[in-house]
Amino acid sequence: MNKKNSYFGIILVFITLILQTTILANISFKGIKPDYVLIMLILLSNNMGSIKGQLLGFSTGIVEDFLSLSPLGFNSLIKTIIGYLSGTTYGKIFLDPIFVPIIFVFLGTLIKSLLSYLLLSIFIAEKAEFIFTSALLIEIALNILITPLLYLILKLIRVLPFSNNSRIL
Repeated sequence: MNKKNSYFGIILVFITLILQTTILANISFKGIKPDYVLIMLILLSNNMGSIKGQLLGFSTGIVEDFLSLSPLGFNSLIKTIIGYLSGTTYGKIFLDPIFVPIIFVFLGTLIKSLLSYLLLSIFIAEKAEFIFTSALLIEIALNILITPLLYLILKLIRVLPFSNNSRIL
């Protein structure tokens, strides 16, 4: 990902974050909302590398902490780890239009839930049990359904490169 696209991708993630906490906050299925920022973070980190991915994850996470009621550092730690892990695939796994992004987002949502559970078990143990419920399955399904659309948008506005490489490892 070239420098211009990296900056545009970062701006796009912050726009998505603002939209997710304002306009898109009213769109839900049974009270559960997809995590648009997580999806964007995973898709962009795969094309930016682990260092930029973790920096993007930390910065979006800290802003998300300020905009939500979560404790300061909760989202930033989770998004930093996910940004780093997604970035480690840079140059090794190239995204095809549907399956690989869906697998990445599925795994990213599971990792987010696992890290949330671990943090809540340490600090607020009575709330930790609410992480692994049917709401998690609905969030995973919503994230998976939205992933191809966001991937297509990133391709169309040329944040993600067009390539015929679909090499995996």
